[in-house]
Amino acid sequence: MLVQGEQGSSAVTSRAPAEVLSASARTGHSIRALIAAWLGSFTDSADTRAAYGRDLRDYIEWCTRRQLDPLEVRLPEVQMYAAELAAATNPRTGRPYAASTRARKLAAVSSWYTFLVRAGAIDANPARDAARPRYDRQHSNTASVSVQQAGQMLAASSQYQHRSLGPQGAALVMMLLIDLGIRVSELCNANLADLGQRDGMRMLTVRMKGGKVRTRPIPQPLVPVLDAYLAVRPQDGDPEALVVTRDGKRINRHQVYRLVQVVAARAGVPMPKRITPHSMRHAFNTIAREAGAPLEDRRDALGHSSAAITQLYDHVALSLSRDPAHLVAAATVAQRPPEGHDRPVSSPDEESSR
Repeated sequence: MLVQGEQGSSAVTSRAPAEVLSASARTGHSIRALIAAWLGSFTDSADTRAAYGRDLRDYIEWCTRRQLDPLEVRLPEVQMYAAELAAATNPRTGRPYAASTRARKLAAVSSWYTFLVRAGAIDANPARDAARPRYDRQHSNTASVSVQQAGQMLAASSQYQHRSLGPQGAALVMMLLIDLGIRVSELCNANLADLGQRDGMRMLTVRMKGGKVRTRPIPQPLVPVLDAYLAVRPQDGDPEALVVTRDGKRINRHQVYRLVQVVAARAGVPMPKRITPHSMRHAFNTIAREAGAPLEDRRDALGHSSAAITQLYDHVALSLSRDPAHLVAAATVAQRPPEGHDRPVSSPDEESSR
């Protein structure tokens, strides 16, 4: 792909993505180098950098399958990619991509093209005017759990003989997710050196999105769980990682994702496959709010850039618990006659004579 001819034009042939990435743009830089430079601009968030990297990889592979030069596509091709995303199934969940996910993928493509324009590799961004999926930014599809279900999941994790983590590691992971509300990436990236002590309390330094660093306390109920894990943690494994598997490798997000679903099922949580590590952050916020934690404290603990994001979590919980349907159902139940004492139903003629 992208074979430069004598006239400076490029011809597309059926080649592997690796060959596409090695091809040169008119600036002399390879596509791989241009992608790396673009991703390098997201210095404040490793999560955003990783997500955009995956999104652009999918787009490059899509171009390759259709023998399209990613540096020469125009708006119709980008819109075709958007249409195929709308009809595609997320291989991880088996369900169609959420509108927010499709919008992020198109935003990644457009961001890369904007960078290429600035770098002089292309003249215009073909994704700039592509139609983006519309979705309600005040709505979240993330499933959550109640405080009772969270407690049941913690109890189930401490008894779960996890093949890679053992009960001590599984219990620690679940307590960090639920009781601290940390992101799965923050959990996987946590190091032994991040543990410490201050003001008579154990603490964990958490590296959050956007380059934020927060010192979070290890709540007293979590201390025995942490110590039990550290006592059995493999000493010959990764010398830096806080949570490692029994073979000494740093835990990864896929293992955490699977652990959460298995523990949810063992705890009897309905539809456990809908429960994710992010569900635990929603649970943390809901439980903290119901216990009286102020919005600003919850925002700071969750590492949100604004209180509006934390309030979105609140909206998800309150929209169900405060829906007027509960009041209407209670009122109609109160008006129902006792069983065996059904009131006779009047005929239309009787009603009209009243």
